[in-house]
Amino acid sequence: MQLSEASYERIIVVGDLHGHHAPLKRMLEKIDVRKDDLVIFLGDYIDRGPHSKELVQELIAFQRSHPPTVFLKGNHEDMLLGSFGYDATVSDMNTWLYNGGWATLRSYGMEMGAVNRIMSLRSKPERRIALSKLVPETHMDFFEHLDFFVETEKFFFCHAGVDPSLSIEQGKYNLHNLLWMREHLYADTLNWEKTVVCGHTPLRDILISERLICIDTGLHYYGNLSAIDVKSMEIFQVAQQ
Repeated sequence: MQLSEASYERIIVVGDLHGHHAPLKRMLEKIDVRKDDLVIFLGDYIDRGPHSKELVQELIAFQRSHPPTVFLKGNHEDMLLGSFGYDATVSDMNTWLYNGGWATLRSYGMEMGAVNRIMSLRSKPERRIALSKLVPETHMDFFEHLDFFVETEKFFFCHAGVDPSLSIEQGKYNLHNLLWMREHLYADTLNWEKTVVCGHTPLRDILISERLICIDTGLHYYGNLSAIDVKSMEIFQVAQQ
């Protein structure tokens, strides 16, 4: 998806939320979103924290009230879809549960016994039907229609990253990298024609360099949620508690 920077007063990018609903509400209040703002969420809305269901509902409601909103897919939404029997880079349900999926299923009201019964299902269609009974249709629609990336004239937004040895145009269709890459954070050279803005890798502070901005400040691990207006470089932060 290609968008024009001139169409928006601010371009606000929000980092990984991981099932923590209250910090999201405080962040939206702090940003004080205006009608000409573009708001981009970088993915990982679910898992680890206790309120994935409530958080997804809040995001859906926010987009209804503020249509210039883009939701990108994180590796955790990808694992959920894979566990539900949809196409994904990771389809193993045990991997998802180990990486925080238990907290998401609990937020939707599922007990351990029910999860074990679903995991015993060999058929992807059967598993999809069983899990979809638990998750509201509007939430499944949200997960299924997340974008892998969005870009403007100067910026490329994705959840995790792009191969630093390639141009963005060469690397932007590698879905595994868009959802899982971390190596670019430590690369000596970035061969990108735009600045990549990402989350995914939790850091104690926002990383800002000439061609890279990483705004995942570890809400679940370090207790801080961060956002940035990439047009002015104004930073917004709220604590988990």
